[in-house]
Parts: sequence; C-alpha cells; structure tokens
Amino acid sequence: MVVDPNEPPLPSKVTLEQATHFAQALVRGQPEGGKIALTLFRDKLNELL
Repeated sequence: MVVDPNEPPLPSKVTLEQATHFAQALVRGQPEGGKIALTLFRDKLNELL
C-alpha cells in the first residue's frame, strides 16, 4: 500500500475550532507543515472542480 505521508488524518466534518487548532499546530512547527497545508489546499481545490 502506498500512503501519502503528508495527508493529515482529519474527520469528514471539521469544526471551526478543530480547523483553528490544526492551523496553530502547523504554524508552531509541525514537521512538513508546508507540505501538509499544500495537500489540504490541493484536496479542497479538487473537490470544487
């Protein structure tokens, strides 16, 4: 099995509080935080298209 190590484990529905805490963790120095944020952005963009 091939798994993207930068794919964050998130529930299907995310509350504003959860998103805020997740963003704070990325800003505070989560290893590979930039790649994780890029993956989230790309996934969201794919949902919209």
